[in-house]
Amino acid sequence: MTIPCRLHEAEEIISEMDLCHVPDDIMESEEDYRIVISGFRVYIPELGICIHEGVFCNYDEEEKEYLPDFSITVIMDADTEMKEGEWLYYEQDGFLITLANYYSGKYTLSVLSELSCVICIPDDVPEEE
Repeated sequence: MTIPCRLHEAEEIISEMDLCHVPDDIMESEEDYRIVISGFRVYIPELGICIHEGVFCNYDEEEKEYLPDFSITVIMDADTEMKEGEWLYYEQDGFLITLANYYSGKYTLSVLSELSCVICIPDDVPEEE
């Protein structure tokens, strides 16, 4: 399923959707941390990138598992198939601020917020009832 929108609308649209049936992907994993990203993405054709919501998890010795620490936004090259470690940039902020920081002032927030994008949700994932 794809949902076209402007970038400033994407986070709100996603927050109102039930996407728990879409499996997450491991973006990066080390002994003491793991970064997990959403199985859905926001594609921005004009920039050739995709944005994923993510969670930075730390390994808890007592629980013997990775536990969520904080949310992140991850920027990936749209032409790269998802492989562990294949990311461009991530930070602990929302879509717009993360993009603005990644592009270091090349685009204003108002320009970024009006970019056309497409929320892409895999069609082959069965919804839970």
